[in-house]
Amino acid sequence: MPIKPRLIYVLGHTRPDTDSICSAIAYAHLKQQLGFTNVRAGRAGPINPQTRYVLSRFAVDEPELIEDLHVRVADLIDRRPVTVPASTPLREVGDLMRTRQVKTLPVVDSRDRLLGILTVGDLAQKYLEEISQDDPVKAGRQIQQLLAQPVSSIMRTDSLVFFVADDRLGDARRLMLETRYRNYPVVDEDYRLLGLISRYHLLAFSRKQVILVDHNEKGQAVPGIEEAEILEIIDHHRLGDLQTGEPIYVRSEPVGSTCTLVAAMFFENGLTPAPAVAGLLCAGILSDTVIFKSPTCTDRDRRLAQSMARVAEVDPEALGREMFRAAVDLDGRSPEDLFYEDFKEFYLGDERVGISQIEVMGLDVLEPLKDSLRDVLEKARQYAGYDLVVLMVTDLLSEGTELLVEGKNPTRIAQAFRDYGGVNVETGVWAEKGDQSGRLRESDSVFLPRVISRKKQVVPVLVKFLGNQKR
Repeated sequence: MPIKPRLIYVLGHTRPDTDSICSAIAYAHLKQQLGFTNVRAGRAGPINPQTRYVLSRFAVDEPELIEDLHVRVADLIDRRPVTVPASTPLREVGDLMRTRQVKTLPVVDSRDRLLGILTVGDLAQKYLEEISQDDPVKAGRQIQQLLAQPVSSIMRTDSLVFFVADDRLGDARRLMLETRYRNYPVVDEDYRLLGLISRYHLLAFSRKQVILVDHNEKGQAVPGIEEAEILEIIDHHRLGDLQTGEPIYVRSEPVGSTCTLVAAMFFENGLTPAPAVAGLLCAGILSDTVIFKSPTCTDRDRRLAQSMARVAEVDPEALGREMFRAAVDLDGRSPEDLFYEDFKEFYLGDERVGISQIEVMGLDVLEPLKDSLRDVLEKARQYAGYDLVVLMVTDLLSEGTELLVEGKNPTRIAQAFRDYGGVNVETGVWAEKGDQSGRLRESDSVFLPRVISRKKQVVPVLVKFLGNQKR
């Protein structure tokens, strides 16, 4: 029987936006068309409203949620082990062990719940303890009596060492090295037997294999990425801190969207994506380039978005407007939902900075939530220990961004954009609320005309400003 190839997931970052999800789906489709049938798109976090609209618009299912990449006991177990009920005579047990060549036999009830364990060593020990070595006739009778006993009479039930399927392999390894049994039962949360794991699996296990799109920093990757085998990286951001044990294929280019790179790769391989996949690629480009308004947008982004739009038979400008209207739908969304939908962490100079971006059609949309959003920023800063937390409220109508800042000396951010961003900054205050002691808490905002890109217009300015403060 041919060996089934291991599954390879294409994954974006942990707070996936439309570009991240659409590029993962499209790249998985490309790999499948190239013959890699074991490649599947995944996602590392919840789908936001804009992406949900896009997937619905092109009738594409949400990718499977991958919560982490840690190798777990369930990934390695030998399933369908030979088992017996507690009433099985030892004669039958011995026959099973001999004919099936097993040395460990789990004993289960009618619902496959683990009751005990019997090993070849247990049988041998019982034989040595109870069978007379001096009287052959007596020994024969004792053997017959022993073989007629049920397995429950000698199975081990006390101090059983077993694992739950969700246990991490590293934790299992430590216990296996301490106890040194040949095999260990693996059960689910209801104590039903799933299989066996042995020390052999510690040598034979394989890391989970992934292809990363739209990110290359550990802080943005799915938990457990350090235990996975990264095969490829397709991205359009600055180089991050991920490391690999072997050389891999990396494609990183200064374009406005990862979907631009994936669309180009279809054509480079002489392939045309299916209309639905082309629609996703067009949507991903429109999202990350803010309908071609972002300074990160290049001629390649525009050209390939138009090409994908023709294949999908959509009007890119109309699609973009529909997407961004869906993105700012506040119905049923809390301030926390809005803040964390597009939140990323950066180390800038000596400071740890969290930056969120919310895109709206007019700043007045969020006016009722400003106080609540400010509270979310402060909670995020305190909980994670950030030096600064910044919220970008990007107005797609006026093509500008209002920054709300919490942290160490938040008013200095206006100076950063005057000195390093070359921006005519308008400074104001969203609100000032006294706490119970009557003190005012600083929470200033600045408006940045013609600034809509976190990657190209905000992060670089803060890198320079905070780096100079370090000196």
